Amino acid sequence: MIAYLGPPGTFTEEAARKFAKDLGRDDVEFRPVSTITEVFSQVERGNAEFGIVPWENSLEGSVGETLDNFLRKDVKVFGELVLPIVHALMVGEEERDVVYSHPHAYEQARDILRDVLGDHEFVPTSSTAEAAKKAAKEGGYALGPPRLAERFDLDVVEEIRLENNETRFAVLSTRDRAPTREDKTSVVFSVTDRPGALREVLGIFADRGINLTKIESRPAKSGLGDYVFFLDFEGHRMLYPGSEALSELRERTPFSKVLGSYPKEFP
Repeated sequence: MIAYLGPPGTFTEEAARKFAKDLGRDDVEFRPVSTITEVFSQVERGNAEFGIVPWENSLEGSVGETLDNFLRKDVKVFGELVLPIVHALMVGEEERDVVYSHPHAYEQARDILRDVLGDHEFVPTSSTAEAAKKAAKEGGYALGPPRLAERFDLDVVEEIRLENNETRFAVLSTRDRAPTREDKTSVVFSVTDRPGALREVLGIFADRGINLTKIESRPAKSGLGDYVFFLDFEGHRMLYPGSEALSELRERTPFSKVLGSYPKEFP
């Protein structure tokens, strides 16, 4: 069972099906759920072997609900998938100056939509699939994956390909991954509230020649000014020098959690 952020027809479903194909599983059952939190819960409770959630978009940044659940839920990152994002501007039978879309998709394509349509009303929806459904039922335009056009009998007005528009999806599981020698590790941690604390933590990795591929802060939601830091580094948590760095990280920070070690490229 693979749970994913639904409904069917979204980019997350595309990522889920790609994951199953890469895994060599043609008999897997897919379960769309309504929220990212529920995907995490399905995996944590053992109702799904894997879960697929959006993690980060190259244009819009990280998905806050995904980061928050990494803090709260007892799941691991089993892998990641990076998909290029191609939007289709689709129209129903009745052309109205309204565009239905998930806000993230709309923000990515907003300038192009203004060039194509001119002035229009934007109506946010919970998903790109819901946008297509509304356009088919109520008229107007929808923005989302091109395959939604066939599903909802819409006409594609234009495909929108933005340079470097990619989304990173997290593959969730309760299982660990063995080292492959070409891995990356994701962690989250907090630091003490004093000058130079974050620089000292980053020095743990720099002193060992470990390459950091990403770091970002996120409100800890425990009080104004309290933050946690999400960090990705090259290497596996079980192998030196990453294992040694994580040991020191635990000793020198009030809180740290390894989200998972997984191959740089799946499978």
